[in-house]
Amino acid sequence: MKILIIYRHYWPDTTPLGSMLRTLAEHLAARGHRVFVYTAQPSYHGRTMPTLPKREFKGGVRIIRAPLLRERRGGPVRHINAALFLMSWLSYAARHRFDLVWTNTLPPVVNGLTGYIAAKAAGARFLYHVQDVYPEVLAISSRRPPGAVRRGILRFLAAIDSLTCRLSSAVVVLSDDMMQTIADRGGNGAVAFHVLNNFVQSELGTATPPPARPAPRTGFRMVFSGNLGRFQGLDTLVEAMALIPAQEGISLEFIGTGVAAAGLRRLAVERGLTTVTFTDWLPSDEAFRHIRSANLGIVSLVPGMYRVSYPSKLMTYLAAGLPVLAVVEPESALARYLEGSGAGIAVMGDAAAIAAAIRQVRDRFGGDATASERITALAERDFGRAQACERWAQLIDSFVTD
Repeated sequence: MKILIIYRHYWPDTTPLGSMLRTLAEHLAARGHRVFVYTAQPSYHGRTMPTLPKREFKGGVRIIRAPLLRERRGGPVRHINAALFLMSWLSYAARHRFDLVWTNTLPPVVNGLTGYIAAKAAGARFLYHVQDVYPEVLAISSRRPPGAVRRGILRFLAAIDSLTCRLSSAVVVLSDDMMQTIADRGGNGAVAFHVLNNFVQSELGTATPPPARPAPRTGFRMVFSGNLGRFQGLDTLVEAMALIPAQEGISLEFIGTGVAAAGLRRLAVERGLTTVTFTDWLPSDEAFRHIRSANLGIVSLVPGMYRVSYPSKLMTYLAAGLPVLAVVEPESALARYLEGSGAGIAVMGDAAAIAAAIRQVRDRFGGDATASERITALAERDFGRAQACERWAQLIDSFVTD
C-alpha cells in the first residue's frame, strides 16, 4: 500500500507526535508498505536545527520537506506558514497517486477536511488521526461562556468536523471518551471509529533508560511536564501547594512553557512558595531525566477536557516508573485506568481536595519500593511500542483486504 502521512513536525522535530509517527512509518515500511511523509524543516517551539534535505530516504520512509518561512515562536509568520504548509501538501497530494492519506487535527477542523479533499484528489482512502476533538477543545478551554455568535461558529465548525469524520475511512481517537464526544454530536453513527492511544516515545522506551539525576534523599518530589496552557487548570494546583507547609517536604517542579507560565510564576511568588519551581522547555530525553528523578507525575485537566483530549504525558510518567496523580473527573477513561491498574489516583475538586490527594498518594506510594518497577511494566504492557505498532499495522492492513 502506498501511504502519505502529513505532519509538519515529523521527527527529528521535537513533538511527541512526530516521534510516534516516525515509529509507525518505519514499522509500516518494514512490513512492505511504501510510506511517504510530507513535512517541513524542524521548527517546533520556534527552535531551528541544521537544514535537512528537501527529500530524504530514511528508515525505509521517503520524506519530503516543504520550504517555509523562518519563524519565531508566535507572531504572524506562524499563521502564514500554517497556510503555506497546508496548500503545499494539498498540491503534492493532488499531483500523486496514493492508496491512503493520513492527517491529524492540527490546524483544527480545516486540516481534517483538507486531508479528505487531498485523499479524493489522490484517489486514496482517508485516515483522520484525532489527537484532540475540535472545536470542543476551544469551547471547554474558554474562561467564559460563549456568546450567541461564538456558539454559532462552534456549531458550524463541529458540523464540518462531523462531516469529515463520516467521510473518513477510519477515525482514530485516543480514548472512548473522545469517541463518545464525536458520536454525541448527532448523525455520526456510521463513523468508522478506532481507539488507538498514543504510546511511549521511542527515545524514552529503550531497554537501557537514560541515566536519572540522583533522587533527593528526603522529601517527596512531584513533576508536571508539558505545555503550561489553558487546558490544565494549573493555578488550582499551585493553590494546593500553598496549603502544604514546606516542612512536609513536598515539592513541585513545572517543566515546560506556555501561555499560563507567567501567571503561574506570579502566583507562586505571591503565595511565597519555595516548594514550587519552574524549568523551561527541555528536549524530551532531557525532560525524561528530570521526570525519572521525581516521585510522582501530575496530570491536570480543566473540567470536561477529558471528553476531548487524552494526556500523552501519562505514558511518559509511567515509562519513568512514576505513579500518577490525575486532576480529572472520576468517570473519565484516565481515572478508570489509574484506579484499575493501581498506577495512581484521580481527584476532582478545589485546592484543599488536591492537597489532600497529594498527601494520600505520598502515603500510598512513598514507601513502596516495588512501585517503580511495577509501573514501568504497566507502561510496557499498555503503552509499549511493539503492541501499538501491531495494532496500527492491523488497521492499515485491513484497508488492503477490503
